Amino acid sequence: MLPRLKSLNCLAGDGELIVSLDPKVRTRVADPDGQVLALLRLLQDGTRDAAQLASALRGRAPGLTEADVAAVLAQLDHLGWLEDAAAPQTFDTHDRERYFSNLAFFDAFTTLTVPREQPQARLRDAHVLVLGAGGLGSAVLMNLAGLGVGAVTVVDQDRVELRNFARQFTYTEAELGQPKAERVAQWLTAFDPTLRVEAFARRVESPDDVTALLRGSALSTLPDLVVSAIDEPDEVDRWVNEACVAAGVPFIRGGLAYTQGLYWSVDPGRSACRECLERHRERLATGIDREVVDRPRVLEQARVNRAIGPVTSVLGGLVSLEAMRFLTGLTAPVSLGRYQLVDFASDGRTTTDAWPADPDCPVCATAPARGTRAGRAARTAAA
Repeated sequence: MLPRLKSLNCLAGDGELIVSLDPKVRTRVADPDGQVLALLRLLQDGTRDAAQLASALRGRAPGLTEADVAAVLAQLDHLGWLEDAAAPQTFDTHDRERYFSNLAFFDAFTTLTVPREQPQARLRDAHVLVLGAGGLGSAVLMNLAGLGVGAVTVVDQDRVELRNFARQFTYTEAELGQPKAERVAQWLTAFDPTLRVEAFARRVESPDDVTALLRGSALSTLPDLVVSAIDEPDEVDRWVNEACVAAGVPFIRGGLAYTQGLYWSVDPGRSACRECLERHRERLATGIDREVVDRPRVLEQARVNRAIGPVTSVLGGLVSLEAMRFLTGLTAPVSLGRYQLVDFASDGRTTTDAWPADPDCPVCATAPARGTRAGRAARTAAA
C-alpha cells in the first residue's frame, strides 16, 4: 500500500494547519514543529509506504518509528484524506477518461481500502429495471448511462408524441409515433455502445406483470434495482411493491404531485414498504383524516402531467443519485420508507416525511432472507 494525499486545501500559521477536503468542512491540526505538514508533503506523490515515510521524517524527529507513522496514517485515512496509489486499476485508459468525473466524485467517499474505481466497477456490474420512459424515466435513464451502469431494462407502453418534447430529451420529432421503449434504447446504445439494453413496449397491469419483468430479463437473473416512473393505473405502486418485496429487489419510486416532486424507496427486509404506508394511512383515517374517507368525492381532479424540463431534470437527478447510493453502497439511501418532497413552486426546498414499518405487514412477510437475495449491489453494499 502506498498512501497518497488527496487534493486538499491547507493553510498554515500560528502552529496549526487548517485543512479542508470538502469546502464546508474545516479541520484544525496542531503542528507546532511542522512535522504534520512535512508528512502531508511527502504523501502528495504517493510513492512511499509507512516505513519509507518514517525514514524520510527522521531528520526532523529522530525517534519516529514506522508504527508512529502508521498511527498517523490511520487518523488521516479516517478523515478521508488518503487513497492508495498502488490500488489495482480496474479500467483501461479509455474508461478512466470516460468516467473521469465519476471517479473524481467518488474521491470524496473512498479511502485507503476503498479505491475510487471500486464504486465505478459496481455500477458497471449493475442491472437496473426502469419502468416508464417518459419525463422522469428518460431523465433517469440518461443519468444511469452517464453513471456507467452496465445493463438497463426499459419498459414503456407509449409512443412518442409532440407534447413530450417539453421535458423528454431522448426523442426527436422524426420519431413521432414510434415506441418510446425502442427509441430510448437506441439513444442509450448510441450514447454508450458497451451498455447492455433491452426494451419492452408493454403496459404494467398486475403484480404478475412486474414479476415477469423481474425474472424475464436476458441480462441477469434479477435486476439489482428497480426505478418506477409510472403512475397508472392507480394500483401500480402496490403492484411494484408486492413483486419487488417478494423477489427481494429494492426499488425507488419517483413522481410529481402538482408542483411537488417526490421520491421514496423500499429495501425489502430492511425498510418499511408501500403496503406499510397504506396500512399507516388506514390507521390515520380513523383519526384526523376521517373526513377524507367519509366525505363523498363530488369533483374529479383531472390527471394532467405538469412536468417541465427543469423539473424532470432535477427530480431525475435526485432519483439517479439515490440509485447510485443503492448500487455502490458508498452511503446509505436517503429515501428508505420516507418521502423526499421537493417544492418546485417556490425555492426547491426538500422536506422528508417518513412512515413506520408495520410488524404485521403481509407484504413484508414475503421478503426473502437477506442472504438469498440475488442482487449483486445489495450484497456488496452490505459487505
